[in-house]
Amino acid sequence: MMNEDSSLSNEEAVAENLDSWRLYAQVHARGEGKEFYRIDDLVAGACSLPPWEVEEFGDVNGKSLLHLQCHIGTDTLSWARRGAKVTGLDFAQEAIEEANLLAKNMGIEDARFVCGRVEQAEEVLGGEQFEIVTTGRGALCWLPDLDAWARACSAVTAPGGRLHLEEATPSLMMLDLKEGVLTPRFDQFGHRRSSETSTGSYAAPDYPELRRTHCWEYRYDLIINALVKHGFVIEKLTEREELPWTPWPEVFEQSRPGFWKLKEGYPRIPLSFTLIAKKSQ
Repeated sequence: MMNEDSSLSNEEAVAENLDSWRLYAQVHARGEGKEFYRIDDLVAGACSLPPWEVEEFGDVNGKSLLHLQCHIGTDTLSWARRGAKVTGLDFAQEAIEEANLLAKNMGIEDARFVCGRVEQAEEVLGGEQFEIVTTGRGALCWLPDLDAWARACSAVTAPGGRLHLEEATPSLMMLDLKEGVLTPRFDQFGHRRSSETSTGSYAAPDYPELRRTHCWEYRYDLIINALVKHGFVIEKLTEREELPWTPWPEVFEQSRPGFWKLKEGYPRIPLSFTLIAKKSQ
């Protein structure tokens, strides 16, 4: 059940989120979530990246690429297979350990994974800057401070480099499913934290351990203005009717491996978007 929990500070909420991500690192990499992440397929040579990302990034061979909030490294390592010099950063040490193990199993020797929070990226990476910076899908909602995120992205992106973001659309994230009807669940202009106590995860829905997580949802204007404030020029924003997970399995159907769309009979609404921003010289 979603609700607003005002009893915790944002730092306490992030700490509870970290406990969940520490728990699910192994579950997603080697347990029930292994199928969702197509781990065996990756080891056998598959790519976890959607075709539009490959097209939008262009040729990454030899380019330095930083993946923020990389979790267990599936996308990071898919970019490595395309020739990028990759670094993945995540705040859960257990996720970093699983990413290193996956790299070993995939035969990738030069991928680097570092533990740290996004807002600490400049410090953790020693001021290093990258030609490409990207974030994990479904990543922004775990961050309480969008300005700190944009500042960190700017610090680790080389002048002339690009930031690539893929997320669920604000229009989707404001909805809930009630008796088969998609219904708004909160005021998009009343920005607040949402808290949920539940079992399972998007990748391992039947995992029995109860956990509490906290999310922050953002409108387009908040995302774009934060990036512009910290030296980015928005080059492209594209919305799509596919999503890399299923919020409500009863009304979604698989559109391709690893992606889902609303079933026939439901209104076609934007479900995900990609945004490309260039760091000013």
